[in-house]
Amino acid sequence: TNEVSSLLSSIEVTLEEQRMRRLDRLKPPSRLRRNWWVAAFGLPAASYLMYKLTKRHGWFYLMKILAAKVSDIFRDHVSEPLHSIYQELFSHTGRLDVADRKARISAIESLKKMIRSWLDESFPKMTLEEKIRLSEAMDISLIEQSKEESIKHILELNSVVRMSLIEMQFIKKELFNALVAMDELMGSNEINMRIAAMTPAVIMIIAIRRAFRLLFYAFFQIGKSKEEIYASFRQTILDIERLIVMRDNPPPPPSPLPWGSTKPADTNHISYCSKGGLQTLSADDLGMLLLHIHECRNI
Repeated sequence: TNEVSSLLSSIEVTLEEQRMRRLDRLKPPSRLRRNWWVAAFGLPAASYLMYKLTKRHGWFYLMKILAAKVSDIFRDHVSEPLHSIYQELFSHTGRLDVADRKARISAIESLKKMIRSWLDESFPKMTLEEKIRLSEAMDISLIEQSKEESIKHILELNSVVRMSLIEMQFIKKELFNALVAMDELMGSNEINMRIAAMTPAVIMIIAIRRAFRLLFYAFFQIGKSKEEIYASFRQTILDIERLIVMRDNPPPPPSPLPWGSTKPADTNHISYCSKGGLQTLSADDLGMLLLHIHECRNI
């Protein structure tokens, strides 16, 4: 165990020195240096904006307005849509209707009675079946025709007023029908509208989350994101696989390092078994393999 630990330590030190010597010059500049124009234009603009917002009323008023705006957004785009979806799916009340369905039924029955009474007085010779059919269908075509004729004579003013009241009742019934149709349409699309109302809040949450991830992981270098951890793990596993695949068809053996194995260069190669022709890793390859495994454990 002590020999393996010392070997890993020496390999880590040497690998770090090689990496610093060869790869540091190839590293790209920092994100802040690459995006200097964002800081050059963004910081003055943000400073001027904060100055204009806090010039008259100060920071406390600005925070109060901001809290009120956040509360309104949360109520309109999160709280009320979720409460409505809960009522639609898990409660017996469901969505509250705009129209009064009982008032609609009462208006329809009153209109039928008014049409039937007018037909009995204006067309006494009409058959009973025809009167019932016109009243049930709430057909006011005869009322319209009679009103066109009666409005020409001033003596039939009372009849005109009565027919106008019947027309007003018909309009009232149509308004109730329109409100009921709107309630049915809104009820069938309630969940879709509420989900659409939540879309701005979801987009805002995703944008804030990505902005904080950018600040923490890219600018401030606080920890690592899941993507970076997965990328490091994939890279290490790929290095292990590449090492094993390369030694299956190995290049010429390198010269021994002063800190590595003490074997001569001609023996530092992949040996074959006498019967099966199998290949084994050399001491340097085993050390590199242990180093990769150690990197996997430290991710």
